Amino acid sequence: MRAVFMTGYGRPLEVREAEVPRPGAGEVLVRIEMTGACYRDILTVEGFFPKARPPLILGHEIAGRIAELGEGVEGFTKGERVVSLTYTYCGQCRNCRSGRENICRNRLWYGEDMDGSYAEYIRVKAGSLVKVPEAVPPEGAAIAACVTGMLIHAFQRVARLSENETVLVTGAGGGVGIHAVQIAKALGARVIALTSSPGKVEQITKAGADEVLVLGDKTLEEIKRITGGEGIDLVLESVGQPTFSVSLRALAWGGRIVNVGNVSASSVEIPLGLVILRENMVSGSISSTKQDVEQALEMTARGLVRPIATVLPLEKAQEAHELMKRRESVGRMLFKP
Repeated sequence: MRAVFMTGYGRPLEVREAEVPRPGAGEVLVRIEMTGACYRDILTVEGFFPKARPPLILGHEIAGRIAELGEGVEGFTKGERVVSLTYTYCGQCRNCRSGRENICRNRLWYGEDMDGSYAEYIRVKAGSLVKVPEAVPPEGAAIAACVTGMLIHAFQRVARLSENETVLVTGAGGGVGIHAVQIAKALGARVIALTSSPGKVEQITKAGADEVLVLGDKTLEEIKRITGGEGIDLVLESVGQPTFSVSLRALAWGGRIVNVGNVSASSVEIPLGLVILRENMVSGSISSTKQDVEQALEMTARGLVRPIATVLPLEKAQEAHELMKRRESVGRMLFKP
């Protein structure tokens, strides 16, 4: 099979031939229909996740059809459409037992701890799989765990978003941000979208944003004007360090930030007096649970989320990474083997 390998930290990706893996007990072999490129993949190549040891097949956004069942697998059949969580989990620790398998202490990540989905086939744990409704297009399936499911987890489970709250989405033209706009709207929020790319304003507006701002010196003033001086109830921070200061200062009293990404992998300064005096909250959110993925697929099947993506062959993986680093892509970059 063809697969995209990270052959070393900081080195260009390589497409190579590899053996088709065989599923072991409790595993299935999935033929990839479509897989996504996440900024985490770029950070992995740059060496920010040292457990990822090259040579390694990248990718953790898994969507396809079951090609082979391993010993003891029940509840699935050959040919079924499935998506996988971005990780495996133990099912035994206190987090797993409480339905928070996304923070399992024994979690292993596809494309880092083990070979991933930038390939024609991938071997996955059956316990990580969710069945895909036929109304969901391949693009919607591919983003169900790492994008839409992750956003549902961030908005509903972590941030407790309420209807009619005002949400600010940073990085609103990217693969996470443009879908965050849609999900926040579907959950009943008023959405202000923030982008550093003027050329993406029209597409972000079409995605449903109530207001679209281009990051600049007047951003905080514009947010205050739009919110009548109140500020933002909830920031979905998908960029991290480059926009964090603006996000924090844009918050209303009692407002909160839920951080799902940090493209620079750099630290931020948090003025504690500001956070304390306005009773602000800053939370992290990672990936999605099976419940989140199921909800994401259901929302996609109903048309509440419209996948916005560029589909490329596996051979264009390096090109896709470069486009993402230059902030030239709109929506998710997907690969079709």
